[in-house]
Amino acid sequence: MILYIIAIVLTILSLISGMCMYARRAIINNSGKGRGQTAVSVIVPARNEAENLPKLLNSISKEQEIEVIVMDDGSTDETQVVARYYGASVYTVENDTTWQGKSHACWQGSKYATHDLLMFVDADVQFACDDSIQNIANQYDLQGGKGLLSIQPYHKIKKLYENISAIFNLMTIVGMNQFSITKSANNEQGAFGPVLVTNKQDYKLTQGHLKAKNQIIESFAISKAYNQQGLPVSLHEGQGVVNFRMYSQGYKALLEGWSKHFALGSQVTKKSTLTFVFLWLFGSLTTVLAIIFSINLGSLYILLAITLYFIYAIQFHIFIRRTGNFNIVASLCHPLLFICFVVIFFKSWLDINVFKRIYWKGRRIDL
Repeated sequence: MILYIIAIVLTILSLISGMCMYARRAIINNSGKGRGQTAVSVIVPARNEAENLPKLLNSISKEQEIEVIVMDDGSTDETQVVARYYGASVYTVENDTTWQGKSHACWQGSKYATHDLLMFVDADVQFACDDSIQNIANQYDLQGGKGLLSIQPYHKIKKLYENISAIFNLMTIVGMNQFSITKSANNEQGAFGPVLVTNKQDYKLTQGHLKAKNQIIESFAISKAYNQQGLPVSLHEGQGVVNFRMYSQGYKALLEGWSKHFALGSQVTKKSTLTFVFLWLFGSLTTVLAIIFSINLGSLYILLAITLYFIYAIQFHIFIRRTGNFNIVASLCHPLLFICFVVIFFKSWLDINVFKRIYWKGRRIDL
């Protein structure tokens, strides 16, 4: 009975923690459609992205003055051919082993940009509608047309295994400290990496991606540079504006991708936010334990435990649907996703803290 009561109490505490963890939203404002068209330079770092580029480049509005620059970073596939076919300007990234990740491609790409507004976009991103880029530009205007704006795209999945990304997507958003009840205007803000928007003047002042030359997660270093200059940094959810499909190549790509940065990313999360996160995640375990402990206690105890399991599953589903089109079945099987999350997080921690190396797109990166 005591173990049952503990499990029930912890589950209720977990549900409350969930409400505290993801208490705020930050959606791109779509009310500015009547404004003038903004000229934008879209810079895409690309390494073996021949499969993804058509989806991205087709999603860019043809009615707006948009310059598309694709920076080919040592591709061995048809990345350059595909990019040129869709009308992008293509440049080859100069080989320099002192740089890590995509920062070198972005830094070089900024030098080719002719417009004042710069938008750095990952190759697996797609804009959700013709107005997306203009809506993002309008949102940037709302913060005074200065500083850094970042977006975490809405995750569009197609295969069952991709549901494994659900918790990782959710943790990427809530781990940035801006969506919980403990958010403070005085906190230095991090940034999401898939979509970054800034102006040339601020980018040069902060040195942008040059500040991330030796960083695996470039967005943290860049946002820190903007914070140090007293410039605004904003974070937004991509639902309805920007989508992506991560790691569509299979389990190996998914494991490699999330292992690349997840343990590192958790280091920037505030302790108060981490507390809410861990308590909420622990609820996936306690809901199961409550059912197990109720088996010999009677039908009412079992009913209460099962009810709490489904209440947690509903909250779980509400949260992950804010970040992607994840399956309701995945939410009902949340303990399995929790196990996958723990395994991949542990692998990420070992790669970074013990083996001190990670692999990404065929490259070994020593830490």
